[in-house]
Amino acid sequence: MVTMFLLVLLLGIVDVGRVISANISVRDAVQDGASFGAYTPVVTVDEIRARVRAAVSAPDLSADTIEVYCDLDERDLADGSRIRIDISHDVDLITPIMGAVLGGSITLSPSAEADRFFDTCPSGSLPLTPSPTPTTTTTTIP
Repeated sequence: MVTMFLLVLLLGIVDVGRVISANISVRDAVQDGASFGAYTPVVTVDEIRARVRAAVSAPDLSADTIEVYCDLDERDLADGSRIRIDISHDVDLITPIMGAVLGGSITLSPSAEADRFFDTCPSGSLPLTPSPTPTTTTTTIP
């Protein structure tokens, strides 16, 4: 009985280590892709995706899990744009109990943003969704 408990505990520790390792790897790859997109004047989304996949050391990423967003940067008066890279990656759990509780996998979704120093966006990029601005309503009472 104690052996089974220790085995499940050991597999849980291995799962946590695998998730942390994959998170670090994917987060670093996203940051590398955002830097590449920010400093390369003429770049395509496929080149950015290839750069992100090449920078990942542990998990396998498919091209459809990497999204590239870009819009002109309206925060300042200088010419430029802003790029954001999002990834969604599932890490399968090996511990049966943790897999049953958490659904069998944990989804990692890191993203990175960078200011692009060019007033163009990579071809094929999606527009950035604007951040929600608070709306105020004015009611006039007669």
